[in-house]
Amino acid sequence: MQEISRDAGSFDSLMEHLRSWYRQRDETLGSWLALRTELWLYGLRDPELLPVLADRERRSRAALAQALEQGFAARSVAPPAPVEFLALVLYSLGDGLSIQRVLSPEDSDIDTVANAIELMMRSWGALSRNPAPAEEASRPSPGRPGRTPSIEKPEKNP
Repeated sequence: MQEISRDAGSFDSLMEHLRSWYRQRDETLGSWLALRTELWLYGLRDPELLPVLADRERRSRAALAQALEQGFAARSVAPPAPVEFLALVLYSLGDGLSIQRVLSPEDSDIDTVANAIELMMRSWGALSRNPAPAEEASRPSPGRPGRTPSIEKPEKNP
């Protein structure tokens, strides 16, 4: 993702690079998903490996979040939610649609994942805005349990 976003000069260019990457991956998608599934299963059976796999996933999502941050910054708008959450959504969407592509190839085409990502990014672009600093600080963080804006209690007079 970092390489794709770095090489893209515009949103359309970014999407074309992303489309190209997904098309290349589609050639070995079944094998790629089988290997990834085996790693997940192995991680579930080996408690020492699971944190290693989780870290790898976090780093992949962090690269995606960085690309999203760059995209929003290039348009001078704030994302409609924290970029880490948006990256999790895109990452999960890509996983799920890839699985569906292998299971039911007749229900999707080679560009399904890229088309879904483009739709989400365009939708988020439409939802983006330039919030006031106080408003930004008080916005809740979707997808993170227990993260709510703090409300300061008034001081009591002694």
